[in-house]
Amino acid sequence: MHSVRIDVEPRANNDTPLALDFVAASDAVMLDRLKATTASQWFEQREQLQRDYPGAVHIWSLEVVPGQLLNLTDNPLHRRKAQGLLIFARYSTPGPHRLLLQAQDSIWLKVGSREMRLLDAKGQ
Repeated sequence: MHSVRIDVEPRANNDTPLALDFVAASDAVMLDRLKATTASQWFEQREQLQRDYPGAVHIWSLEVVPGQLLNLTDNPLHRRKAQGLLIFARYSTPGPHRLLLQAQDSIWLKVGSREMRLLDAKGQ
Protein backbone atom coordinates (compact mmCIF):
# COMPACT_ATOMS: atom_id res chain seq x y z
CA MET A 1 0.00 0.00 0.00
CA HIS A 2 1.68 3.15 -1.18
CA SER A 3 -0.93 5.90 -1.40
CA VAL A 4 -3.82 6.38 1.00
CA ARG A 5 -6.75 8.76 0.62
CA ILE A 6 -8.91 9.22 3.70
CA ASP A 7 -12.17 11.11 3.23
CA VAL A 8 -13.95 11.84 6.53
CA GLU A 9 -17.61 12.85 6.43
CA PRO A 10 -18.47 16.15 8.18
CA ARG A 11 -20.40 14.52 11.05
CA ALA A 12 -18.35 11.32 11.37
CA ASN A 13 -18.14 9.66 14.78
CA ASN A 14 -20.70 12.00 16.33
CA ASP A 15 -18.65 14.98 15.14
CA THR A 16 -15.57 14.00 17.18
CA PRO A 17 -11.99 12.95 16.26
CA LEU A 18 -11.47 9.31 15.33
CA ALA A 19 -8.41 7.10 15.84
CA LEU A 20 -7.46 4.85 12.92
CA ASP A 21 -4.92 2.04 13.11
CA PHE A 22 -3.57 0.44 9.95
CA VAL A 23 -2.20 -2.92 11.10
CA ALA A 24 0.11 -5.22 9.13
CA ALA A 25 0.12 -8.83 10.36
CA SER A 26 3.40 -10.59 9.66
CA ASP A 27 2.05 -14.16 9.73
CA ALA A 28 -1.17 -16.08 9.02
CA VAL A 29 -1.82 -16.94 12.68
CA MET A 30 -1.76 -13.28 13.73
CA LEU A 31 -3.85 -12.30 10.71
CA ASP A 32 -6.54 -14.82 11.67
CA ARG A 33 -6.49 -13.54 15.23
CA LEU A 34 -6.88 -9.92 14.09
CA LYS A 35 -9.70 -10.79 11.68
CA ALA A 36 -11.67 -12.03 14.70
CA THR A 37 -10.95 -8.89 16.74
CA THR A 38 -13.30 -5.92 17.01
CA ALA A 39 -11.94 -2.39 17.03
CA SER A 40 -12.69 -1.93 20.74
CA GLN A 41 -10.78 -5.16 21.52
CA TRP A 42 -7.92 -4.05 19.28
CA PHE A 43 -7.49 -0.66 20.95
CA GLU A 44 -7.64 -2.31 24.41
CA GLN A 45 -5.12 -5.06 23.56
CA ARG A 46 -2.72 -3.60 20.98
CA GLU A 47 0.07 -2.67 23.39
CA GLN A 48 -0.07 -6.08 25.07
CA LEU A 49 -0.07 -7.83 21.67
CA GLN A 50 3.05 -5.92 20.71
CA ARG A 51 4.75 -7.00 23.94
CA ASP A 52 3.63 -10.63 23.68
CA TYR A 53 4.39 -11.01 19.95
CA PRO A 54 7.22 -8.61 19.05
CA GLY A 55 7.44 -8.08 15.31
CA ALA A 56 4.14 -9.87 14.60
CA VAL A 57 2.22 -6.63 14.05
CA HIS A 58 3.29 -3.29 12.63
CA ILE A 59 1.01 -0.33 13.27
CA TRP A 60 0.46 3.01 11.60
CA SER A 61 -1.77 5.18 13.80
CA LEU A 62 -3.61 8.30 12.70
CA GLU A 63 -6.27 10.56 14.13
CA VAL A 64 -8.75 12.14 11.75
CA VAL A 65 -11.40 14.78 12.32
CA PRO A 66 -14.82 15.22 10.74
CA GLY A 67 -14.65 16.93 7.34
CA GLN A 68 -10.96 16.13 6.82
CA LEU A 69 -9.52 14.91 3.50
CA LEU A 70 -6.04 13.39 3.58
CA ASN A 71 -3.95 12.31 0.59
CA LEU A 72 -0.90 10.46 1.89
CA THR A 73 1.79 9.09 -0.38
CA ASP A 74 4.20 7.90 2.26
CA ASN A 75 3.45 5.69 5.23
CA PRO A 76 5.44 3.46 7.57
CA LEU A 77 3.78 0.27 6.28
CA HIS A 78 4.82 0.84 2.66
CA ARG A 79 7.09 -2.02 1.50
CA ARG A 80 6.53 -3.89 4.77
CA LYS A 81 6.13 -7.64 4.17
CA ALA A 82 2.83 -8.82 5.64
CA GLN A 83 0.32 -11.64 5.38
CA GLY A 84 -2.48 -9.10 5.55
CA LEU A 85 -3.43 -5.54 6.38
CA LEU A 86 -6.40 -4.38 8.42
CA ILE A 87 -7.83 -1.03 9.46
CA PHE A 88 -9.40 -0.53 12.88
CA ALA A 89 -11.45 2.60 13.66
CA ARG A 90 -12.20 3.70 17.21
CA TYR A 91 -15.79 4.82 16.70
CA SER A 92 -17.81 5.91 19.72
CA THR A 93 -20.59 3.48 18.69
CA PRO A 94 -20.52 -0.33 19.07
CA GLY A 95 -19.57 -2.51 16.12
CA PRO A 96 -16.64 -4.37 14.58
CA HIS A 97 -15.27 -1.22 12.85
CA ARG A 98 -12.63 -3.29 11.05
CA LEU A 99 -11.72 -3.66 7.38
CA LEU A 100 -9.49 -6.26 5.77
CA LEU A 101 -7.56 -4.81 2.84
CA GLN A 102 -6.65 -6.72 -0.28
CA ALA A 103 -3.17 -6.41 -1.78
CA GLN A 104 -3.34 -3.08 -3.57
CA ASP A 105 -1.07 -0.14 -4.21
CA SER A 106 -3.56 2.56 -3.23
CA ILE A 107 -6.73 2.80 -1.16
CA TRP A 108 -9.52 5.31 -0.75
CA LEU A 109 -11.08 5.08 2.69
CA LYS A 110 -14.44 6.77 3.31
CA VAL A 111 -15.01 7.38 7.01
CA GLY A 112 -18.74 7.69 7.56
CA SER A 113 -20.84 8.71 10.52
CA ARG A 114 -20.90 5.20 12.03
CA GLU A 115 -18.79 3.01 9.76
CA MET A 116 -15.97 3.13 7.23
CA ARG A 117 -15.74 1.60 3.76
CA LEU A 118 -13.39 1.39 0.83
CA LEU A 119 -14.20 3.28 -2.36
CA ASP A 120 -13.06 2.43 -5.86
CA ALA A 121 -10.93 4.73 -8.02
CA LYS A 122 -14.08 6.65 -9.06
CA GLY A 123 -15.13 7.29 -5.47
CA GLN A 124 -18.02 4.82 -5.61
